[in-house]
Amino acid sequence: MQKTILSWGFFALASISFAPMLQAQKKEPNPTTTKHSSTSWWGNHQYMNIDVDSSATPPQIIATYKNDALYNMTISQHQLTSLYINGRLIPADSFYLYDDLVKRIMDQMRRDSVQAIRDREQAVRDKAQAERDAKQALLDRDQAVRDKQQAERDAEQAVRDKAQAERDAKQADLDKIQAEKEALDAKMEAERDAKQALLDKDQAVRDKAQAERDAEQAVRDKKQAELDRQQAIRDKKQAEEDRALLKSLLADVVKEGLAPDEKSIVSLVLNESEFLVNGKKQSDALQKQFAEKYVRSEGFGFYIHGKVTQIGRMN
Repeated sequence: MQKTILSWGFFALASISFAPMLQAQKKEPNPTTTKHSSTSWWGNHQYMNIDVDSSATPPQIIATYKNDALYNMTISQHQLTSLYINGRLIPADSFYLYDDLVKRIMDQMRRDSVQAIRDREQAVRDKAQAERDAKQALLDRDQAVRDKQQAERDAEQAVRDKAQAERDAKQADLDKIQAEKEALDAKMEAERDAKQALLDKDQAVRDKAQAERDAEQAVRDKKQAELDRQQAIRDKKQAEEDRALLKSLLADVVKEGLAPDEKSIVSLVLNESEFLVNGKKQSDALQKQFAEKYVRSEGFGFYIHGKVTQIGRMN
């Protein structure tokens, strides 16, 4: 069984780490042996494709990356087992150059696997809710049928009662026993009415309790709406602060002569351990200078690659 995983975030990271190291190879690639491979296009004829072949023993990950040159690699048990660049086999003693790439691929696989599990669990919950809703709909339909049947029986009884009253009136002068029977019938009807009155009273109590619960829910909904509004204000303020911080950072990059102007900055990485501008690593002194000014906390950083910009804690 093969499973294909495509990840835009991972592709962007892989592009930065691969391009400076492997761009020298220019031959056309030989056909790969990966079955059912899928291609994800990004930018100008660039892509990253990851296939998982669980039929192999042990299972293998087959990764294909293209950026000027084509890289085909096989990973088994977290280790790089083969690597071709434009169809040329790379010797195993050079694999250590690609350890960071293998780690990034496996991290992405783990994240995608966790997300798949969450999606399956949500699907199970959705299915269970749908089944409950269907059962309730059947119960409601059955109750409606019973109510209709009862109404029909009540109407038929009313017709019979009317006919009986007419017969009783005609027999009143002739038969005292029939009169006593009618009195007994009247008493039984009164008892049924009394029982119905009790049922109506109980229903009124339940209706009142439901109304109170509805009022309490309305109060909770109002409080939640206010919390949501406050969070939106905080999010907007944070976004404005991030934009201002990024603008200041780009201005300092130009001021330090690391780029002629802000438009020429097509890629940038700044965090507590590295500082790159347009793919070029900056000196430790500049890295420390910029980190002290712009890196707010451990794990915080800036990442720019083309139209992709990220500010904050990096995974």
